[in-house]
Amino acid sequence: MPAREAWRPTDPGASVAGVENVRREDWILGGLALVLAFDLLEFAWFSLPSASVTFRGTTLAFGGGSLSAVDTPDGWLGLLAVIALLALVADLALERFSPHTEVPVIGGGRAVTRFLLASAAAGFMGLKFLLHLGTFSNLGFGFWFGAVLASALVYYAIQARDAEALVKPQPTVPSTPAGPAGTAGPPAG
Repeated sequence: MPAREAWRPTDPGASVAGVENVRREDWILGGLALVLAFDLLEFAWFSLPSASVTFRGTTLAFGGGSLSAVDTPDGWLGLLAVIALLALVADLALERFSPHTEVPVIGGGRAVTRFLLASAAAGFMGLKFLLHLGTFSNLGFGFWFGAVLASALVYYAIQARDAEALVKPQPTVPSTPAGPAGTAGPPAG
């Protein structure tokens, strides 16, 4: 039985959407964004101390636990960071798996848009941290892991933005035809 050939578009200008279109840098950027979103949703950002009361030899323990970044206090900042991260992953997936799809860009390129989304997520995380400086001793594993991930995400988004700027052709100013002095402009007639 002959081997099945992969489907190819009949239009020579069309591209095939597939994993082969995804570069190593895209995997890193998308992976960091997804792991950071998971961190914000699941890992403990605040570890609450527990308390116990002993009465006549019986100890009652209460309190304690942990809160993720989307829990109170100021869970809306964590939620906005997750939305920005998911938008970054969606933009990256659209560009790689559907390159002919036109989506709005910020700052002139898709990599700039992703950089701004990564920066927004890191900014929301930083603001959540600043609003709770008094609870510094209660910061959990999720916060510290998220800080490292956010730094790496912004770093790789900067690298991708700079790489796109180097590859993207710069617009050139059309030169005026050389002629005798005083003859610039459209021909008379």
